[in-house]
Amino acid sequence: MTTSQRLGIVTGTDAPELTADGKALREALRSRGFDAEAVRWTDSTVDWSDFDVALLRSCWKYYTRPGDFRDWISTVEDAGVTLLNPPDVVRWNVNKSYLSALDAAGVPVIPTAWVEPGERPNLETILRERGWEEAVVKPAIGTSSAGAWKTSLETAARDQPRFEEPFSAARQTGSTAGGGADRETLSSRGALVQEFAPEIADGERSLVFFCGAYSYAWQSFRAPDEFGVDPNFETEDRTYEPGEEIVAQASEALETAAELVGVDAAHLPYARVDGIERDGEFRLMELELIEPYLDLDGHDAVDELADAVVSVLD
Repeated sequence: MTTSQRLGIVTGTDAPELTADGKALREALRSRGFDAEAVRWTDSTVDWSDFDVALLRSCWKYYTRPGDFRDWISTVEDAGVTLLNPPDVVRWNVNKSYLSALDAAGVPVIPTAWVEPGERPNLETILRERGWEEAVVKPAIGTSSAGAWKTSLETAARDQPRFEEPFSAARQTGSTAGGGADRETLSSRGALVQEFAPEIADGERSLVFFCGAYSYAWQSFRAPDEFGVDPNFETEDRTYEPGEEIVAQASEALETAAELVGVDAAHLPYARVDGIERDGEFRLMELELIEPYLDLDGHDAVDELADAVVSVLD
């Protein structure tokens, strides 16, 4: 790596300043010879050709402007900037249809019905045909639980109109969805209808990888009934030590994704693999390759990510 490369730690309009993790990472990168600073992807005054590297971190809510975000990726590429994670990986990860590709490739995912943009599926029919008592509806483009809500055989008929309600840009669920700035409807964006996983009560597993190698994990807990009801539900995160088989299965999901995009997982400085355990098997819920929360400070991993950035640039 050539020292004094100018590196932009990419933030967004909602969080233009660096988080505590971001500030620690900036200092770690500076100690490794980078001229690192925060820069917003939405800032039209930025000349991206001034940067050598752009590292995605807190560009939250990019999903409210997916077209603009994709255009920005192209702008960074055209300027000769190295984007981390790589541009093709980021584009692929924007739309949750990547889960369908992983499912087809043999990765165990939560059972899902895929709703293409413009389709008008019948929720009750989806659940009945698949034998599901409960399901979670998610927009195909969105992060965390933004715009997601829970339905059931009992409520599906009256939940049907929500497909035509505007998608909420905030992390809101259930009947509160639709109050955000993003006025696209769920049906126009495409959606996922996933079987509700009661195992979520035992904690959603999040496994963190640097350069394709497993580093640490945690579990996020929330009461099952909170999903799709409380627009501001809180989670409790606890340290989690997954068994070797779970790590191997999560690693295989990441490696399969990298193969599908045509990159080496070792060239991904960061990744977070989220899922549940069902009958001793890891079931993928989300693969976070754009701007995942990594809890760097909480796991003393700031230097790990900084070293990973150096590694992929060498």
